[in-house]
Amino acid sequence: MSEAELYRIEELPADELDGASGAKRKFRFEFIGKAPNPRFPFTVANEVVSNFIAMLLGFEVPTVLPTVLAPEPFAMVLWFKHAASRQDGPPMSSARVQELVSLNSDVVHGAIILDLYLANTDRAFGPQRRNIAFDESGRLVLFDFGNALFYRNREHVGINAGIERLDAVESDIRQMFDKQRENPQDYYFQLLTDWSLVEKWCERLRQIPEYIIETAVRRIPESIVPPDGEERKRLRRFLKQRPCYLFDQIKNNLDLFTGLNGGQS
Repeated sequence: MSEAELYRIEELPADELDGASGAKRKFRFEFIGKAPNPRFPFTVANEVVSNFIAMLLGFEVPTVLPTVLAPEPFAMVLWFKHAASRQDGPPMSSARVQELVSLNSDVVHGAIILDLYLANTDRAFGPQRRNIAFDESGRLVLFDFGNALFYRNREHVGINAGIERLDAVESDIRQMFDKQRENPQDYYFQLLTDWSLVEKWCERLRQIPEYIIETAVRRIPESIVPPDGEERKRLRRFLKQRPCYLFDQIKNNLDLFTGLNGGQS
């Protein structure tokens, strides 16, 4: 599958631009605009920060651009073919999932640890694929981080988006899994099976320089509120501190990660 087929790239009529590096051509990319609303007040912040960190860690993610089209803020997500079709096809068979995971064990473990770091549970291989895909070349692609970090308001289960959510997840990893309790068949976190890869990716998170975290949070335009100043400060602290205790949270809650139960930590 070509990049044009994957991302809806359209070349504009010939109008070459000159420059010191040679002639250039114009292209148009299609983006999906995600704006905040009362149920999802932190969508832009969640997408922008999570995408930046995921990209710098080497994961395949669609480009996300923060912008404000006055007066409305958006996270502009590069249109991605699998995002439009992910719900339409039949669920992957367990054998197919296991085959793909075995061929991509390192990056699958990395993706799961990344989502645990970002407090994101809105991803699944089955029974219905959600926000995850393998492209035609076999690369694992992650998309949609709108439910990460500050999360969203879910009053019916007692969850308020923002600092309260970060505090809860920091104190108890089980606070992440409200959606998994409602969708117990979701198949994703069970794919953690190799302690050495869990340790590897947790260590990689610990090596993220603080300036990367600062830069990630600064990518949220100052004109976008929420998050306000205190919420941004709390988010920076959460992202800097979480790698220090994430491995222990996993180790102490193995009933959530049944694939690790038989291994040695």
